[in-house]
Amino acid sequence: MPEAETSLAHGAARGAAWNFVTVLAERGIGFLILALLLRMVPAREVGLIAIATAISELARSVANSGAGEQVLANPGEARVEAGAFWSQLVSASLCLLILWGMAPWVASLYRLPALVVVLRFMALSVVMTCFLIVPSARLTSQFRFKSIGLISLGSTLLGGACALPLAFMGDGLEALVAQRLVGVGFYAVAVAVCAGWVPPRPPSWPVLREGFRFSRPLMEAAFVDFISVSGYVMLVGLRMPVTALAQFRIAQRLSDVLQEVAFLPARKLFMPVLVAVRADEQRRAAALHRMLEPLLMLVFFVSAVSGAASRPIILLMFGPEWQGAVPVFGILTLAVPALALYGVINPLLTASGQARSVSWYAWANAASIGVICWLAAPRGLVTLAWALAARAVVGVALFLLALRQGLASAFWPVFRLLGLPLAGLAGARLAAHGVGEMLGAASPAVELAVLVLTSALAYAAVMLVLAPFRMWRMARRLSSAFSEGRVLP
Repeated sequence: MPEAETSLAHGAARGAAWNFVTVLAERGIGFLILALLLRMVPAREVGLIAIATAISELARSVANSGAGEQVLANPGEARVEAGAFWSQLVSASLCLLILWGMAPWVASLYRLPALVVVLRFMALSVVMTCFLIVPSARLTSQFRFKSIGLISLGSTLLGGACALPLAFMGDGLEALVAQRLVGVGFYAVAVAVCAGWVPPRPPSWPVLREGFRFSRPLMEAAFVDFISVSGYVMLVGLRMPVTALAQFRIAQRLSDVLQEVAFLPARKLFMPVLVAVRADEQRRAAALHRMLEPLLMLVFFVSAVSGAASRPIILLMFGPEWQGAVPVFGILTLAVPALALYGVINPLLTASGQARSVSWYAWANAASIGVICWLAAPRGLVTLAWALAARAVVGVALFLLALRQGLASAFWPVFRLLGLPLAGLAGARLAAHGVGEMLGAASPAVELAVLVLTSALAYAAVMLVLAPFRMWRMARRLSSAFSEGRVLP
């Protein structure tokens, strides 16, 4: 293998490892903070914050999308960085004004008067995020994932340190708002210092126009992608009581974190790696295959184990008052692998010069989720969860179409990677269900230990029985990627 490719594989592997460690630490600490907050904040306030967060995050994801991808696709170009930053700042400022003006109408729509002030404060994060996108992309293009991860961890710790005292004093809404704004503010300052970045001067109109032109399809895709991944809580909130929405949001957030822990650390690598090999379709397919194979094993494993132990996880973390989230979380974990697969579409098509196609996939994905939520939400939490899990088939179908478009004839070997981990997921969940039936009235701690061990062993057994040589080859490739030596084919 050429030296450049060996270096790329080595950098990707090290980056994925640091990402995994820091994301795992950050999400673990984040959920410890959340568990403490939920024992002090009423469910109604949690539901209100869920709506405000979803709306502000929707605006943030739209306004700030495209800038990071533009910098990653053109690493080291100051002109591109300036266009990306100022185009997103203009978009974010516009979104902030819209949210500020629409806050009273949104509050009346949800029949939650307190939503006016909360939404206006949360909207500040839209503009604040502009100051972290470009320096984060600069660090990503340099494979400095250790720095990014440590900054994210510091952001979570500082946000939690500000929120917990407020929640303890009974100011639940103020605590959750402060957690968000303080975390974003710290991240923006720290990542700019680490990357040696300062906001550039406003560029010429042609440069700014190019920034908008590049970002427009990705902004459109971000709008519908956010709705399809987690923003549909806004739609669900219109169709069920706010306390039920809080139960749903906790289960949904847990499933989001599973995807983030298992897939997000390596997902950040897809864009810089695929950009590095975009001129050669065969190398692009080989790189995607080598990244996806271990990642799919991990994503399906996390889905199997967490879903099997959904009851003790919810009860131990948040307490018996959140019992309603247990079946919802267990069902939603089945959709985690499909959500992870769908996340590959954006970097795959953007790196191959087909960024305009991303929005078409996003619209198809979001439309199916919107219809499901509108029809299923009034029928209860469990019905909604099963409907969303079944809809995951659409996400897999869109992933396959994107593979055909991004890799042409080389897509079939990548698609075949799904079979083995899917069998492992089924085996693990069935084994855990059988053991769970025999546990009876065991304590949540005992139940957690037994179900996690059972599902993990069952998953590993399926892997080793069905494909022992494939597992051996994958382990050798990972080992060589982390070493300084040759990367095995």
